[in-house]
Amino acid sequence: MGSVEAALDSLHVDDRSIRLDCSSEWLHMHHHQLSLCSVHVATEDEVSLGGFAKHAIVPDAPVPLTTRHFERITPFLASPETPAGLCVGFGTYDRSYNRLAAAVSEAARPDFVPHYGSRYELGPHSGRLVDVLTAQGGTRTTTSMDPRITRYAEPDVARWVGMHYDNAWTSQGEGERHPRGVRVARADRRVLHNLGPGIRSLIFALNMSALHVSDLVCPGDDRHIPTTQQLREFLTAHPAEVTKIVCVVWAVEVGDLVVLPAGLALHDGSMEGRRSPSSALVFAGKFPRGAFSRT
Repeated sequence: MGSVEAALDSLHVDDRSIRLDCSSEWLHMHHHQLSLCSVHVATEDEVSLGGFAKHAIVPDAPVPLTTRHFERITPFLASPETPAGLCVGFGTYDRSYNRLAAAVSEAARPDFVPHYGSRYELGPHSGRLVDVLTAQGGTRTTTSMDPRITRYAEPDVARWVGMHYDNAWTSQGEGERHPRGVRVARADRRVLHNLGPGIRSLIFALNMSALHVSDLVCPGDDRHIPTTQQLREFLTAHPAEVTKIVCVVWAVEVGDLVVLPAGLALHDGSMEGRRSPSSALVFAGKFPRGAFSRT
């Protein structure tokens, strides 16, 4: 399995990297929610016994943050010029401004199709309901094959998708399936709000965005739309690249949220080390930086 320490030695920020939309001081104050991990390509046992897709990208166990770790990820803090499309933001909902119960009820309908939900006012912002994600305690990752989304479903023999990019696309042209040349500016960002009752983690890679994938597999092609499968194939053919990936593991406490460029950031949820289940509401939209920031 990979090593965070080894991966940190090759970690560097560039204009394709995922950034943390917060200050160094804020991150210090919330260091208890932060850890790091490396990843590996699913082993034969993880595929045959653990239910992962073939060549799935699986996160390793999280490593508690040290002073050295903190210093190495500080360059990934967003600057004023960093576009929202590359930023992961952190915050809360003011429950008086939204209709969480209505969104949960809509997602529970038998005819609900993920990504095609109604639009909801989220305080001063607006988001399209994507889904309510439920997860039981103890699972390494949380994204499983969804038979309602046949276009992106894994083969029936696989349950767990592993770390991935979202490539949703509605009939109204909303979602993440934009070419590389306009992906940062036009793709939706997603809000994941933890309803509880338990804490859940969100894992995302700092240095293997979908922009990196396009440049690796189709350099110079601004029309390219990267997929998780392309990254799996690339990492399987270039195992040394797997050891360079560094992921942030963020504990999303009950009532908290994360704003994620899910089509750009390699990511997945995790319930590893958690006993209580968690449900999370997911919305998609053009959320600006600082949309739900905690003070």
